[in-house]
Amino acid sequence: MTPASVQAFVAEQHAPDATLYVLLDLLADCAADDPLHIEALRQTLGNDAVMPLHRPDLIHTPSACPVLVALATPGTSPSQELLTLSALRAHEDLDRYKRYVCGWLSSSAPSRDLSAHIVLLGQLPVEQGRAFFPVHEPLRLELLAGTFRSNEGPWWPIRHWLVPTSSGTGSVLVGKPEHSTAMGICTAAVQLDALMVSSLLNSWRRALRLPLAYAPARWNGPAALPPQAAAQAYIQIQQARQLGLSHQDDILTLALHRLMLHPHLHQHTGVRALIEQAVQGQAPLSQLLAPYNDNAWQRAVSDLTHAGALQ
Repeated sequence: MTPASVQAFVAEQHAPDATLYVLLDLLADCAADDPLHIEALRQTLGNDAVMPLHRPDLIHTPSACPVLVALATPGTSPSQELLTLSALRAHEDLDRYKRYVCGWLSSSAPSRDLSAHIVLLGQLPVEQGRAFFPVHEPLRLELLAGTFRSNEGPWWPIRHWLVPTSSGTGSVLVGKPEHSTAMGICTAAVQLDALMVSSLLNSWRRALRLPLAYAPARWNGPAALPPQAAAQAYIQIQQARQLGLSHQDDILTLALHRLMLHPHLHQHTGVRALIEQAVQGQAPLSQLLAPYNDNAWQRAVSDLTHAGALQ
């Protein structure tokens, strides 16, 4: 996420008859002297520019609710300084548990209606009714968007929503008035694993910063992580469970090894035997894999390659 990418979003996706907002999560840290602090924005833009999202789980602490801040009303231009600062903050927050800047939105709907719609997006169906998830958070929104087909989703009346993604770039969600997308049970199931996905993504980023001698599957692209990284992480977690792993540390250990060494590492006879031991509770998977050095991993990956592991 760069200032240039946010400016391009405004130039290309924001219509002159719409209002441009930045969505801020007040549960994230923001210094009192930061120009993006909510009180500083009230002073700069006025109280009318700020619209809270009334989260049902924060009904007793309304001051902690996220806010939509209007950066530009129809016919006006946003502050280039605030666009730049918000883009830089989104980049800085990539590894943080809570991200202050949750995205930039363009919509012609009244801010109160827009706020209510974003809260409604978090009311997802579960087996017994509905449960609320804070899907305004970038990672949760990225996971929610991943449950829909490309260019679909219940975003309208949001016309365009630039979301900071787990890869360090941005993704634009497009709302269409003629599209009515139903929320399935799977949307809530994915949200239940959001914290574990976050842990795996953070471990993945840290691993990529290490000078590892042998990591043939490591990501080497220009962004922090590959496109659709959150979806990849979620799939890794589900596949580890399908192998019988249930402890989070074991699940994350296997997922990270597959992401760095080989996507089908679990198919290797020796590794699969160790996974079975972890499933049976004999020892944590990280402890069982500890004797493998770079040479051993190289042999394992070579075995998989020569055996023609399914791609």
